[in-house]
Amino acid sequence: MIRLYVGGRSGNSHKVALFLSILGLTHETVDVPYGPEMRTPEFLAKNPRGQVPVLEVDGKCVWDSGAILVYLARAYGGERWLPTDPSGMAEVMQWMALAQNEIYFGLQWARGVFVYGKKGDLAEYQMQGRKALDMLERQLKDHDWLALERPTIADIACYPYTKRAPEGEVSLGPYPAVQAWLARCEAIPGWVKLD
Repeated sequence: MIRLYVGGRSGNSHKVALFLSILGLTHETVDVPYGPEMRTPEFLAKNPRGQVPVLEVDGKCVWDSGAILVYLARAYGGERWLPTDPSGMAEVMQWMALAQNEIYFGLQWARGVFVYGKKGDLAEYQMQGRKALDMLERQLKDHDWLALERPTIADIACYPYTKRAPEGEVSLGPYPAVQAWLARCEAIPGWVKLD
């Protein structure tokens, strides 16, 4: 039994939901409202950080979207989504790191100012977000995918907050290769597109 705990418009939750869809894995989805419900002893036993997503498989919980993507890739995806050879794995994990750093602390936090009323330095968040988009654009000008010349969990990890960059007033207009990549991602069978 696979159960996925998600929350609202969480891009990190979306990453996991779309990978489960691509892999064709039947699962139950549990929506966890933001706020006190994420701080209950029951939920903290699943994720001590009190955040979504959480993947529960046969009673064992895995938390953090990156860790969950790695788990699903290794458990159900064979070599396609995350290879086991050191060079290939490192190539994928470099872009996973971008998703958890510049994309998250740039594009997601800028979005958070407008969507969730997050406090902080909007100009800094937007600058970090543009830095991430510049890196993606350079890679995607000459490659269809971020790593290994095929879709991997790197593409899944980078997609949601890149797609929603305009919600943080970071335009995708100057990034045609990124826009084309988003469309390629959305054409993958089983892909769950964001609005």
